[in-house]
Amino acid sequence: MKLLDPRSMMAESDLELRGDGKAGGGLVLAFQSLADLMLGDASLHVQEWPFFSSARRGANIRSFLRVSARPIQTACEVTRPGMALLMDEAAGRSVDFAEGVPPGGTFVLNTQRSPEECARHYRLSGRVFTIAGDTIGERFLKHTIGNVSTYVAMAQAIGGFTREHTVESFVKTLKKRRIPELVLQRNREALAASFDEVRSGTFDLAGPGDHAPPTFDGYGELPVGAQTSLRLSQTNRTADYARSGFRLHFSDPELKCNGCSHCITNCPEGIILWRPDPERGVLVTGADVSSYCKLCGECISVCPEHLFSEAPYEEAWEEAEVRS
Repeated sequence: MKLLDPRSMMAESDLELRGDGKAGGGLVLAFQSLADLMLGDASLHVQEWPFFSSARRGANIRSFLRVSARPIQTACEVTRPGMALLMDEAAGRSVDFAEGVPPGGTFVLNTQRSPEECARHYRLSGRVFTIAGDTIGERFLKHTIGNVSTYVAMAQAIGGFTREHTVESFVKTLKKRRIPELVLQRNREALAASFDEVRSGTFDLAGPGDHAPPTFDGYGELPVGAQTSLRLSQTNRTADYARSGFRLHFSDPELKCNGCSHCITNCPEGIILWRPDPERGVLVTGADVSSYCKLCGECISVCPEHLFSEAPYEEAWEEAEVRS
């Protein structure tokens, strides 16, 4: 396996990047900041844009970036990126973030897991960079958002940027959004902390046909002209809209449910489980969180007995044996 050097790709043709994440997770800001960092080199041409619909917070979105020493003539989405970013592990459950990346490409993931664990789980061949961006975001920004750290990881993966230039390009993009100075300083601290937290490794674990870009074979279950499934398909898992690391929890060991049914009527996905009860009318017994719960919080806010809550959750990865 020959590793693809991002700098050589920019000089000889172009470097294409694609990021997968969730609406509201900072993916667009990370790519805008990386574009600004690239524009610090006057010899480079840069093209950056996001792709998302009017879907609510938590929906899957994508961002694209092209960089080249030559004028960029292409004007379509990136389908064969040399570098792929997974901003949110929940997005990785419903999309193949590595789709179209050739062997020897670069993968950047916002995760607490090691590069080797990610390479085995996602079957990756190339350079794998990981960083616990949500943890750093929680520590410095009081919010589990990994865009600051993944931006640093992408910059390191490409190489050739000073720490000072990397930090100031991100802050420059924030200033365009009129962010208060106190928040800017917190972002500077998060950026500084991220440089030493990036882990990396080289692996060759993709099998034949893994991550091959699909060919168009019709719209299937989607309406004609649809560009993304989002909420247009019964098979779309809106549970993947929920942020990583948490899951809805229901607990009623003392049968405190009073049968008000507020959770049933307010749940936008209809996943509340219940049974008829002669005294209460209905007795709520739980919620099916496997496919459609996106942690909107409606049941948590309306339950008078406080039977619903968010609970920390770590998805178990069951690995199949990888054979060469």
